[in-house]
Amino acid sequence: MRRPPPSMYYLRNVYAARSSCAALLDGVSLFLAFALSWFLVQPQMSGIAYSVLAVASVGASGAVLFFNDAYQPATLGDGRKTTRSILTTMGLGLVAAIVLYFGLSVPGFVVPTLASIAGIFFPLLLVERFVLRLTLGAKLFTTKVLVIGATDLGIRIAELLHERRESGIHFIGFLSDDVAVHEHGARIGDFPVIGLVHQLEKVLADRGVDYIVVASKDRGEHFPAMTLIKAKLKGVRVESGVSFLERLSGHVYMRDLRMSYLIFGEALSRGWSYRILQRSFDLIGASVLLALAMPALGLAALAIKLESPGPILYRQRRLGKDDKPFMMNKLRSMRRDAESESGAVFTSDEDDRITRIGYFIRHTRLDELPQLWNVLRGEMSLVGPRAERPEFVEILADSYPYYRFRTSVRPGVTGWAQTRYGYVNNVEAYEEKLALDLYYLKYRSFPLDLTILVQTIKTVLLFRGM
Repeated sequence: MRRPPPSMYYLRNVYAARSSCAALLDGVSLFLAFALSWFLVQPQMSGIAYSVLAVASVGASGAVLFFNDAYQPATLGDGRKTTRSILTTMGLGLVAAIVLYFGLSVPGFVVPTLASIAGIFFPLLLVERFVLRLTLGAKLFTTKVLVIGATDLGIRIAELLHERRESGIHFIGFLSDDVAVHEHGARIGDFPVIGLVHQLEKVLADRGVDYIVVASKDRGEHFPAMTLIKAKLKGVRVESGVSFLERLSGHVYMRDLRMSYLIFGEALSRGWSYRILQRSFDLIGASVLLALAMPALGLAALAIKLESPGPILYRQRRLGKDDKPFMMNKLRSMRRDAESESGAVFTSDEDDRITRIGYFIRHTRLDELPQLWNVLRGEMSLVGPRAERPEFVEILADSYPYYRFRTSVRPGVTGWAQTRYGYVNNVEAYEEKLALDLYYLKYRSFPLDLTILVQTIKTVLLFRGM
């Protein structure tokens, strides 16, 4: 079971300031490169055409930099990763210039113009990122987090902040509910306990706290509600531990999950406008993707047929919305007799039933493309929880009471859990995938669906699944 590195791209994330600032500065640098090139090189283009080219280039360069992880906080805080992402972008830009020059009929002055702009832009980009790295430690890009309550939830938050300390979010320490825990220099694991809950006002004055995360389970008479309100009025952000952890990790906290969590989640009852928009996008997106994927599907079908006997397509019974069964289409990635003796069993990365071609099409997600037909039929959506086999649903629902909430929406060709977690081959491993699915169910929206699709395209084009 392979887990991908944690992504920092959440619509509700706590890292947005650095990433947004880097993207904005990149756009400014590119526009500056266009302006300097206009005055220095004087390209043979009208001002309107040149402006259109500038806007298109900003979009294209931003997309390529995003694909190269240039806006992840882990990259922004690391000079080597930053340089690598920029050099990779330069290489892709060179390939694009060659294709333009030799493969497309464009005016002769276009490629030299773009080359002069690139010659100004990339040095500017390197200087801009160097200056940005020097200023990342400034207060504008640094958030000091105080956690109230050294609970399991609070410790998990501290661990994640420690793992991602390059993101600019610094964990100050805990305020404890337990007098016995707090002694001079007391620690819980690797993390300091800097005071008791009733000392919050003094800690705020001494430490310059920007963010208070409440992970305490004790909300009794000693809970500093008035101090928290005063802190909010002064500009300090206050957030519940569960909400903060969601935004930090992208999945729900299963340990203290209650039914009220889903009852008050707005996305479970999305209105007709979202449903119409999603279905329209499914129809258009699936049609376009099927048309674009035809060459790849043809090559994959030929390779499957040449490697092993059996059908090219594999049809399997899955559960759709409201537990309605349907037959899901996939390219066959296993031997024809894969389950003749074992019956329905969980699969895994190292499953010996998978063929060599099957291994490739699974990890490049090519085997999922025939599911686009299920999308057109209305049995699936482009984005949603994974469609599971009925044989496994009963087992998983017995172990996880919230599992059946997944079928409240159409299953997806891709999804939040699919892009962030690999194959699982036992019931226990499904807990984290369920936590990711529940996060999607609570916060699903059209922008989040687009984010998931972009992440999926990155996985396919950059062979991240390999």
